Amino acid sequence: MKIRDRILAITVLIFTLASTVIVGVDGSSKRFLLDEKGGAIEVRTAHPDDQPTRDAVRRELRNEIRNGVPFATAAMQQYKKQIKYQYEKTAQGGRIRMIAKSPEARLAVQDYLRSQMRNSLNNKAVAFDFIGNTSLVVLPVIINNGGPYKFLLDTGASNTILSALVADNLGIPSGRDETLLTAGGSLPVSLRTIDRLQVGNVRLEKIEIAVANFGLMKTLNVDGILGSDYLRRFKVSIDYDNHIVEIEPCCPEVMSMLVA
Repeated sequence: MKIRDRILAITVLIFTLASTVIVGVDGSSKRFLLDEKGGAIEVRTAHPDDQPTRDAVRRELRNEIRNGVPFATAAMQQYKKQIKYQYEKTAQGGRIRMIAKSPEARLAVQDYLRSQMRNSLNNKAVAFDFIGNTSLVVLPVIINNGGPYKFLLDTGASNTILSALVADNLGIPSGRDETLLTAGGSLPVSLRTIDRLQVGNVRLEKIEIAVANFGLMKTLNVDGILGSDYLRRFKVSIDYDNHIVEIEPCCPEVMSMLVA
């Protein structure tokens, strides 16, 4: 769900007996709860008077219900006729309640919620979305102090590319001009130095990135592409069922580039 992008960078974890709260850098929070009927996912704003974010949270949660709850796992799909998804408005956001009509369905729901609780403990884990009805993975990325922006995870791309519109909006100074060879032909780019590129809790500082107006990014409605020049520095594993990517440094040299 898109609202996950707003709460990805985890700074605080608070546990109760049957729930987990993830608090993001913007103060918004996502809570996983277990109960006797199944459980719920609750998203709330940091401040009671933040009406635009609250309304955005509510719209996204309603869309999840309307579009068939794309985060459902294979096990939950197996028992989909026995699971009811119910949207509820809260004072600072909303929640999706999952009501199971059988013990098997309840187990599937709670296994999913527990997996999300476990993943919240793992600072290598990054939640992702798919582009439409494809297997293309989109990750939330922080550029300097802006974002999160939507980046296509493309292991076949040689270079990481940032939209020229985003770069200009962030005021990233122009660099030297180069030409990249892509599957679609030559692509003129500007190589610019950014202060910070962060995916989940892993960030690099003072790195060079290609900036371009690339038609593919507009077609896919993304702000950039994470290519092999970034990915080769890490061990990357993708859990398609739970919509999770794990990113960890692959060697001591990369560790020295990371800023905790």
